[in-house]
Amino acid sequence: MNNKRFTQNILKAFIIAFLVLFPHFVPLPFYSYAVVCLAVIIFYLRRQKETLRDLGLKRNGLTAHTLIVGILSALLWIAFNKWIYHPFITHFFVVEPYTEYDFIRNKLSNLIITLVAAWIIAGFYEEIVFRGFIQTTIREWFIKSRHSFWLAGFLTSILFGLYHWQQGIFGIIPSFLAALLWTFLLWRYKGNLWYPIISHAIYDTIALTMIYFGIEI
Repeated sequence: MNNKRFTQNILKAFIIAFLVLFPHFVPLPFYSYAVVCLAVIIFYLRRQKETLRDLGLKRNGLTAHTLIVGILSALLWIAFNKWIYHPFITHFFVVEPYTEYDFIRNKLSNLIITLVAAWIIAGFYEEIVFRGFIQTTIREWFIKSRHSFWLAGFLTSILFGLYHWQQGIFGIIPSFLAALLWTFLLWRYKGNLWYPIISHAIYDTIALTMIYFGIEI
C-alpha cells in the first residue's frame, strides 16, 4: 500500500469515528450535529470529486415502488419487534421500560415535531451516514473480496447498533438487526439508498405513533 492510499484510509477511518462519536460526545441542540456531520461528508466527497449520488442517493431513485417497499419492509420490521423480538427478550430477561420518547405520549405537537425529525435525521441523515458513507468506505477496504458488500454491511450494522448505545443492550441489538434489513434493501435494489431511507423513516413513523397512543412496540 502506497503512502497516499494509506493516508486516505487513515482519514476515512477518522471520519467514520467522527460520524459515530461526535453526535454523542458533542450533543449540539435539536439534532444540529447532523448539519456538522453532513458538511464533513460533503466536503470530503467534493475533495474526491464525488457527490451524494456516489453514495447511492440516486436522482430518480425515489419512486412509487420505493414507497411501497418502504412501507412493507417497515411493517415487517414492526411485526418482528412486537411479536418476536420483544416477547423473546422480556421472557428471558428483565427489561427496563423504554422511556426516551415518553414526552410524545398523548402530546400531538411533540409527536409531529418528532416525526419531522425522524424523517430528516433517522431516515435521511442516518442512512446517508451509515448505509451511504460508512458502508461504501468500508467496502472499499474489502474490495478484493467477492463478499465485500456483506462484510462492509455487517461491520456497518455493528457500528449502527453501537451508535444507539444510549438505548442499552436491548436497543443496540434491534438496531443492529434493523441495519441488516436496510443493508439487504440496499443490496436488493442495486445500491439505491432511497429504499433504506424510506423504510427507516416509515418504521420510525409507525413506532413513534404507537408510542404516542401508548401501544407497546
